[in-house]
Amino acid sequence: MAFLAPLFFVGLAALAIPVLIHLTQREKKMVQQFPSLMFVRRIPYQTVRRRKIRDLALLCVRLAALLLIIGAFARPFLWRPNAATAIGPGAREVVVLLDQSYSMAYGDRWDRARAAARDAINRLGASDRASVVLFSSGADIALRSTAEKDRLIASFDTAMPTPAATRFGPALKVAGSILAESPLPRKEAILISDFQRNGWRGEEGSRLPTGSTLTPVTVGGPADKPNATITTASLSRSTFSEQERVTLTASVANRTVVPVSGDSLTLEIGGRAIQTVPLNVAPEGSASVAFQPFTVASRNLRVTVRAGNDALATDNVFNLVISPSTPVRIVIVDTGSRTGANLYLTRALAIGDMPKFEILNRQPNAVSDDDLRRASVVLVNDVDVNVGLARRLARFVQDGGGLFVAAGPRASWPQEADILPATLSQPIDRSRGESARVGALEYQHPVFEVFRAPRSGDFSTARFYAYRSVTPAPNTQVLARFDAGTPALVERKVGSGHVMLWASTLDLSWSDLPLKPVFLPFLHRSMVHLANYTEPAPWLTIGQVFDPDASSAKSQAAGRLALTPSGKRLPLEDEGSSAQVLELQEQGFYEIRGQKANSDVTVVASNIDPGESDLTALDPAEVVAAATGGAGQNAQQTASDVPLTPEAQERTQRLWWYLLATGILLLGVDTLFSNWLSKT
Repeated sequence: MAFLAPLFFVGLAALAIPVLIHLTQREKKMVQQFPSLMFVRRIPYQTVRRRKIRDLALLCVRLAALLLIIGAFARPFLWRPNAATAIGPGAREVVVLLDQSYSMAYGDRWDRARAAARDAINRLGASDRASVVLFSSGADIALRSTAEKDRLIASFDTAMPTPAATRFGPALKVAGSILAESPLPRKEAILISDFQRNGWRGEEGSRLPTGSTLTPVTVGGPADKPNATITTASLSRSTFSEQERVTLTASVANRTVVPVSGDSLTLEIGGRAIQTVPLNVAPEGSASVAFQPFTVASRNLRVTVRAGNDALATDNVFNLVISPSTPVRIVIVDTGSRTGANLYLTRALAIGDMPKFEILNRQPNAVSDDDLRRASVVLVNDVDVNVGLARRLARFVQDGGGLFVAAGPRASWPQEADILPATLSQPIDRSRGESARVGALEYQHPVFEVFRAPRSGDFSTARFYAYRSVTPAPNTQVLARFDAGTPALVERKVGSGHVMLWASTLDLSWSDLPLKPVFLPFLHRSMVHLANYTEPAPWLTIGQVFDPDASSAKSQAAGRLALTPSGKRLPLEDEGSSAQVLELQEQGFYEIRGQKANSDVTVVASNIDPGESDLTALDPAEVVAAATGGAGQNAQQTASDVPLTPEAQERTQRLWWYLLATGILLLGVDTLFSNWLSKT
């Protein structure tokens, strides 16, 4: 008998506890009535305290229960030097890793991979066991540790390549966990793949247990068959006859050594072919194909670019979802009494294309609740704001809107609505002498990030003849300062929205900023930031996740579900809980909708990772060295009498389970026995 954790026997000291309990003198609590002893003579009496163990059977039960539980934690096992012979001479635990990424569909690679896996299973000995793991970007155990060859072959016989990319790391981690739990003396992983180079990134944690071997089986070969890959697509929007039109340009790559000639590229909209153009790509070259513009009249327009048939059909399809561009609605609040006050402002916003800006001019007393409900940003242009409007604007910002305040000579803000990022003070006149300049920009902020690169815009060229002195409030961020150190642009987060204060005008009354090239991008970036606008992605890649709550077209109905390209229905949320993110696993179009018939529908296009179509192979020895510590196949144990380790022998016997179960049973007997004794 041997033990894996003999230190647990220190707990044998706990056996003294039941003995001490049994030796403890316990007095009966029965009160005996007796008359007064005040007149009885007191005689000294010396007692002799004697201790003896009573209920010896109960004590033995308790000691045996504790002894068995302590023995179970010590992990006992019967040591057998020839344990390996009992299991089988050199018995193996084999893990077959079968690459299921879409590059395996090139030519006959998948058929050869399944044949190699079938051959590995057929070579198993009578005492060997094997597992089958199918992997691409992730790894799934198809069948775990069995000696039944028919079941092992059936686990991958009907499998097909998935649209996911190759990742060797997850497969090796799963193989390592299976081998680490095996009691067999010889451990081996067989990696069957085309060893696509993009699939190996030197992942940490992909090391197999010590003494394991990794046998690579390469089913790749030269890329000698034509294959056109649609890598990406770009969209160019324009307006014609008040209708939005989109020009789509597809990029096609040929990563093989033979040319792609006589092929075609087809544009499909809503499942119908609209235009077909010829496609010719040189060996290891690329080409761009532009289609004729088409009109986008409704949301969720499904667009597909499809190439002809070749040796790898998975990368011949590229899906997009195109919707009409959503403008950023801006309400400009101005008194309208100054000629040309909004001239440069409105012209700069009218030039906006990505995104478009929809402008609505209102006087302070004419701003309605409907205007605020439809607006994304409110721009207060040098206006004396009354209390009523200030409170409505505060609610607007709290609900997620954006507010931009240009503080000119007429600007004021009531204290009853404390949302401004700074307190306004008197104007500072810089018309005499040297004018003020703006510097110390916060280039990390989204507004000024575009000016971070050299020769991308210089604010110091703008001259300011006057500006307002402002005192920043707590928890605000100063984004720009004048050369004297006074804040020029201050931002504050209020509720779900943001407020920005510009300490000057947006016309020519106090500066020549509207005449400078930086004025337009500064204004555009400020409006986009305050509106929290993000251009919806026309497509996502398999393996990415989609957050329904972050989409521009949310379905407000409870119980949202996703309809996959293959027709599966996946619930996205339970009643009363928040929505779950959706991991894209299929190629095509996903639909996210509510259970009600009139609920909004969001369509998501899912595409393959184009990097997987690069069939350049890596040296399998690189993966073997990383997974086995450089030992590779030389670590194979060929001796027929390899002894089992103590841990392996203990796992095969599991004596601790029986000891623990018996100890718990004795504790139950102790409870019944002690209750019976207390009654008698």
